[in-house]
Amino acid sequence: MNPFRNDLSRRDFVRRLAKSSLGVAVGGGAGTHFSALNGRAETISGNAATADHCIVLMMTGGMSHLDTFDPKPGKTEVMGATETIKTAITGEPFAANLPLLAKQANRLTVIRNMFQVTADHRQATYTARTSYSMRPTIVHPSMGPWAQRLLGKKNESLPDSVTIAGGSEHPGRGFMPPEFSPVPVGDPNKGVEWMSPFGYNWSEEKAREYDGILSRRLDLTEKLDAGFREAVPHEDVKAYTQFYDETLKFLRSDDLKVFDLDEEQEAVRDRYGRTRFGQGCLLAKRLVSSGVRFVEVTQGGWDTHTENFEDVPELAGTLDRGASMLLQDLAAEGLLERTLVVVATEFGRTPTINANRGRDHHSIAYSCAMAGGGVPGGQIVGKSDAKGERLESEPYEPKHLNATIARALGMDLNAVVYSASGRPFTVATHTQKGEDIITDAEPIKEIFS
Repeated sequence: MNPFRNDLSRRDFVRRLAKSSLGVAVGGGAGTHFSALNGRAETISGNAATADHCIVLMMTGGMSHLDTFDPKPGKTEVMGATETIKTAITGEPFAANLPLLAKQANRLTVIRNMFQVTADHRQATYTARTSYSMRPTIVHPSMGPWAQRLLGKKNESLPDSVTIAGGSEHPGRGFMPPEFSPVPVGDPNKGVEWMSPFGYNWSEEKAREYDGILSRRLDLTEKLDAGFREAVPHEDVKAYTQFYDETLKFLRSDDLKVFDLDEEQEAVRDRYGRTRFGQGCLLAKRLVSSGVRFVEVTQGGWDTHTENFEDVPELAGTLDRGASMLLQDLAAEGLLERTLVVVATEFGRTPTINANRGRDHHSIAYSCAMAGGGVPGGQIVGKSDAKGERLESEPYEPKHLNATIARALGMDLNAVVYSASGRPFTVATHTQKGEDIITDAEPIKEIFS
């Protein structure tokens, strides 16, 4: 019996292979069986793209809509210590925690009728990133890998998608092959830590030395791996071989320095704020400027069950500074028109203020926002009631927000991709009617009517 003929052993093998040969950790798809797509994809209809790039600013923990994009002026029992501020959208206030974004509200579409089916953080965040509910048998891809799969690779040497401070539970490539893995950046101040020895202002001699080490490791791995690949002709092993080739190309590229924020002037870094999120926004701007298609920047800490009115001003201030500078600089460089920027979260917070001066989970009414990339600015979509407790307009779920992102990038919402087990998937969930498989999530109609 061949000891490698089970999924767990294969998974362990490819992880060890990646780590030993290149010193890298394989991101995405944790806890799932590695599976190839078998080259099966059907394109049913196409969309004209309004954006070439997308930056998602993911607020994890449940961003309070009442203390950010959907305040309720005059409702002191709901608003607590949070005040409101006028925006560039006539008659529509933001919470005073977002003064810089309020000045740029003419660039924003604020979606106040978001709805989630669950108020569990892990489930809701997963759905926000993938459109799908969590399943024990499969991990679904996040939006960056979907874009690469349906649109092709955008940049020859740089990755197609990057996650910044995304955490270990990010679904990454899901069931897609390793080549679709987003590059994970834990701390934007440190860049791509597992690749930084090559290309970060190293001398030519040092670069040659490191390149030689990589080549020797890869040659050794090829020799050790030969018997395994002959005994187990599995698509996953072929996929990882391609993944290593792409990784080496990345390592040897001069473009790698785009991840090095030390290349920026100190004054520029200060404008974004010296927080991990602020520097992540700056890195996201650098990446799309260099041709990376999809970047997600995560800001955690929004789970304000206690001391909401002490914590949210700091959290929102970090978001406000980083996001407003991002929009401003993208516009100044002529990139905002073709770069979709999305502020998203997994759910909102309750209008009721609890005994600990906090707000609890609230999934049936919350807010997100979009700017650039063909999205009309200066508008409010949807409405919550006078307390921000329930919706008074048609609800939109994460799958609709993701369908809007896909539509902006020109992805075919009805394109069907199969997992290795033969199960069909579309980018924003689907329905099967007989032999037909169609999306059941349309873009938000007020944005693309």
